[in-house]
Amino acid sequence: MASPSTHVMPEHWTELNAAKNQRRLCSQRIEDIKSACTNNCGKPHTTDCQSCYAKVLDEIRGRYIESQEREWFTQRKAFLHELDGLFQDAKDGKRNLLSIESRIESEKEAWYRWVLRKYPAFMTASGSASNRDELRSMLDDPDRSREQLVKMMLEGVGQPPGWPSSVENFAERASAAAAQVDGLKALCADEFFFNKDSGAIIEGAQKYLDEYRATEGMTLEQVIDRIESNMEENKSTQPQREVHQQRLDELRRAKTAFERDKMQAKSRMASKQGPVATEILYNLPPCQVCKSQVGPNEVLSCSLCQVTAQMGGTANMTVYCGEECFLKGHKDHVVAAHNCEAGDKCVQLRDEDEVMEDGTSRTALCRECLELKHMALYCSDRCAEANISDHRQNRHGKSTAAGNALELLVAWTEDTVQALLEQMNPGLKMARVE
Repeated sequence: MASPSTHVMPEHWTELNAAKNQRRLCSQRIEDIKSACTNNCGKPHTTDCQSCYAKVLDEIRGRYIESQEREWFTQRKAFLHELDGLFQDAKDGKRNLLSIESRIESEKEAWYRWVLRKYPAFMTASGSASNRDELRSMLDDPDRSREQLVKMMLEGVGQPPGWPSSVENFAERASAAAAQVDGLKALCADEFFFNKDSGAIIEGAQKYLDEYRATEGMTLEQVIDRIESNMEENKSTQPQREVHQQRLDELRRAKTAFERDKMQAKSRMASKQGPVATEILYNLPPCQVCKSQVGPNEVLSCSLCQVTAQMGGTANMTVYCGEECFLKGHKDHVVAAHNCEAGDKCVQLRDEDEVMEDGTSRTALCRECLELKHMALYCSDRCAEANISDHRQNRHGKSTAAGNALELLVAWTEDTVQALLEQMNPGLKMARVE
């Protein structure tokens, strides 16, 4: 059985609706007792009738001690035990109801302070460092009221538009849709994953929204748990990542440049073979480095850009006027324009022991993207094998069956690019820049 979450709070509208409903029921039962007391006992006030007053106390006691709902006090067993004794004292005439209400408010304030301490994300989201410092000092100051703490939190994280009616309205809509799983998910997705003003998805929320929509039975509590877990994991690995980041960057750059340098074609227009050149090879852009005009007779080009452009993709040709500019600017171009498709999931970032210049791994291209005239390149066959399934699902909406051979999903970059250049430029002389 999975361990319970150590990060998340209950879905608050559940607690809000439960509290409103239980207060309403309790108030109704107390009013019924008062009405019956007036009619049957002839007392002007229920407090003057020992029997009916005891019934009122029992109703209020049951509101807390016997509640089956998930509310702020549900897990505070020591408090509930103490509260049980206080109600008995009230029935025995040793204390009044106001003192019990004061004790309940005091415990609720302690609970709120506990929430802010237990879930540091509230602190992180509360604005500037000075704001967080003041909030921490307030948590340890018993003279600062719960109202002051709430006010400080709202100043830090921002007060929701239409507060508090908008929150209560959402709670009511969520309660009404509780029996309709798809409807409730759609409601929550619109409320929490999208910017209300622009209608755009909140930055960084896409992967969590996709998982929330795709996973049956997944609650927002679990989404929050996943976000918190990822944040903690990132924090714990950050020192190591910083130590190795520079080395990893250099190794990634070296491998990427090494692999792609081997594929750079020195296009030489050879008239004796009757070359057939497409128009794009005559209308060349300026040199990538010095911005001088590049002639069509002898040109150094980025082969990945050239293939994509000649296939009819969105990429433009990237050319150099000579070897000096090529050596000066091509590595930077490769890193900027043709980085590994895996991004943060690249195996080079996950595994510091990844060997990058042993010559045994090959860069790879997604076959689906090639058909769409786009280059989605992975820095190694190992990286492609680790990430191609997610890429196909997210980019192409296609699932990948377990056991599919990698060669069916990707094409090896060097062989593919060379073959495409020869196919699209019959008769042109191509030379690789080593």
